[in-house]
Amino acid sequence: MSLIYFRVLAGAIISLIIATWFYDDAGALHKQMLLFCGVLFLVLLVVQAVLTYSHVALRNQYLIGYGSDALLAGGLIFVTGGVASPFAFLSGLIIIASGLHAMRLLPQLVAVIACISYLAAVNGDAWLADQHLLDFQQSLKTLLQVSALLLVGGVMAYISRRHAALSATSDHAVRRHRQLKDLYDRVMQSMHEGMVVLDEGLQLSDMNGAAERLLGSLKLEALLAASELKSYFEQPNHSSYQCDYVFDDKVLLVRVTRLEAGADATWLLTLVDISEVRKLEGELMQQEKMAALGQMAAMLAHEIRNPIQTMAQGLEFIGMDAERDINIKHIMHDEMLRLNRLVSTMLEYSKPLRPVPVSVAVAELIEAAVKQVEMGGAEHVHWQCDAGRLQLDPDHFRLLLDNLLSNALANRDEHGEVRIEMHASGMRWNLKVCNPGMVADEVKSRLFEPFVSGRSRGVGLGLATVQQVCRANSWLIDVMSSDGMTCFNVTCLSSDFIVPERDSGDGEGQKQISVEETDG
Repeated sequence: MSLIYFRVLAGAIISLIIATWFYDDAGALHKQMLLFCGVLFLVLLVVQAVLTYSHVALRNQYLIGYGSDALLAGGLIFVTGGVASPFAFLSGLIIIASGLHAMRLLPQLVAVIACISYLAAVNGDAWLADQHLLDFQQSLKTLLQVSALLLVGGVMAYISRRHAALSATSDHAVRRHRQLKDLYDRVMQSMHEGMVVLDEGLQLSDMNGAAERLLGSLKLEALLAASELKSYFEQPNHSSYQCDYVFDDKVLLVRVTRLEAGADATWLLTLVDISEVRKLEGELMQQEKMAALGQMAAMLAHEIRNPIQTMAQGLEFIGMDAERDINIKHIMHDEMLRLNRLVSTMLEYSKPLRPVPVSVAVAELIEAAVKQVEMGGAEHVHWQCDAGRLQLDPDHFRLLLDNLLSNALANRDEHGEVRIEMHASGMRWNLKVCNPGMVADEVKSRLFEPFVSGRSRGVGLGLATVQQVCRANSWLIDVMSSDGMTCFNVTCLSSDFIVPERDSGDGEGQKQISVEETDG
């Protein structure tokens, strides 16, 4: 339809020019020819408009339209002077316009029609005026005009061919892009994992159906406002990050990946429902704990029997000798302390752990733990802390630190120094407890299992309790033993680092620790 609008505009301009400069001076026959051309132009416009809504091929529609334009241009040339007509350029414009449609043969066919129409018009005008054909100069001018029209047709045919090739390449690229987009949409919708794409401003760019189902009534803004994710978005120290997000009765594993796709796709969130996995992990831990309790009951019967026998024998001898009674009372007191420690350790291990993170000053917790061993007379305990306030469970942290510190004191070399280091940076904190001494290879691989101890009289629940605390709080723990030093490293990658401040201290004292007190 746009071509019809252009034809109407061009026809109006040409009609205005003819009415102003040519119609009054034209003869009767020429005036009739002009009126005939005007009526024919209107009829052809109607035909072209009808063809636009028909099933005729587009190439044929263009050929009919531009061919009729070339014939009408020949008619104008005939009635406005033949060889001297100022409308001879219209044939060239029509050929150029036909070459803009990426149809190689169209401008050639239109050029042929335009040349035939032009030759008929100039020769017809010369015969009508003087009853003879064109003279030499007119023939030469006509030849040059026809050659120019054919040249324009050839150039536009070449341009149309190049245009067609580029259009085919572009269409192929567009189809390929659409196929890839359809494939992307099908993959996104068929995935069981939730996929959320965010732009640079954390605004939603795309989300698949699985993500909508997993989020349910949870708003995406509420998920992004979680402290762990918010901290990562503000300081993305790593290319990816993952954490658990709990709401209602559902646990989502959220993994964030930084993309390099541009401002519209900066972040990719992967959501996986791990509620069943966490439930199975809890059940497995409970089963392991029950198995450990069964083993504990057998060991407890064995461990309690010896102190009870010792105290029973001591009771039989009390009253016979006052000096010996004092020694017997000391022995019975030590055995009762031993029984208390056994029961306390086992109750501590069997107690369920449910973290309740709060904002705490870590340096104060470390100082309290060191003072506790100092009250017992332990020396050579040095500590350093450059962390401020962290978001964690203080009771669990103390339980972890107390067991690691007791283990380090019990397994250090004589006069060796135990060191505690606490560092925090960004979303990561690290606790290191080191002591001189080495861990035996046969014990190292099973160090965190219940009832595994490197000492003859150890219960073997201290480090098992440490492992249990780390699992409950999603902390990572490992042990390194080399060059005469053993270090336990506890790391958290998702801490909410609140106030960076420096605090350090050293504690020295002397503590006589019996081998039953620790379980390294």
